[in-house]
Amino acid sequence: MTQATIKLPPKLVPVFTPPRGALRYRGAYGGRGSGKSFSFALMAAVWGYAERMRILCTRELQISIKESFHAELKNAIEKTPWLAAHYDVGVDYIRGANGTEFIFRGLRHNMSAVKSMAQIDLCIVEEAEDVPEHSWSDLTPTIRAPRSEIWAIWNPERDGSPVDARFRKHAPDNCLMAEMQYWDNPFFTPELDAERRNDQQRLDPATYAHIWEGAYLENSDAQVLADK
Repeated sequence: MTQATIKLPPKLVPVFTPPRGALRYRGAYGGRGSGKSFSFALMAAVWGYAERMRILCTRELQISIKESFHAELKNAIEKTPWLAAHYDVGVDYIRGANGTEFIFRGLRHNMSAVKSMAQIDLCIVEEAEDVPEHSWSDLTPTIRAPRSEIWAIWNPERDGSPVDARFRKHAPDNCLMAEMQYWDNPFFTPELDAERRNDQQRLDPATYAHIWEGAYLENSDAQVLADK
């Protein structure tokens, strides 16, 4: 039997160790460059390779496919030859040879359509910090296929935001979330590190900590200028 090796940041290995359906929620939160989005895109593609699935990729606001999870999935698939051979990656679609289908929808303007979708096996919520409570309340019961899961990825901004309250402050038992920062990512590139160091020099400490260290956005110059 041929075996494939999946390379993930070590802190995400425990998140993906339980088999599909063993958990209801998985996810990661933290700052830029931590490898969250790429790793979850990679694992979604791997799961879709292993078995036929309908995978909904969503965020609160999606005006075009360019603002969706499509680019992250495409990148993960193209960097993994055996996944690239399995998937047909189009401009606005991704389909597996086994019938796996990725669907891209925004929640704000498409909730009725999302609620009417049948047999969603996996829902990936990108930029989950921006999703309001009413969207979560509508979305979660919609994902109800056997062994279905919801994955959330976000950069924290507000202490007590809906995603923060659901998955950090009051995480249910059937949930595994990991805090990921750039120093947890063994694949963090020199180019990104140069960008980080530049931001460290030019940004106020609170804004830098929010962008790169996953801190809540509090007491930054941007908030002061906005009279918050």
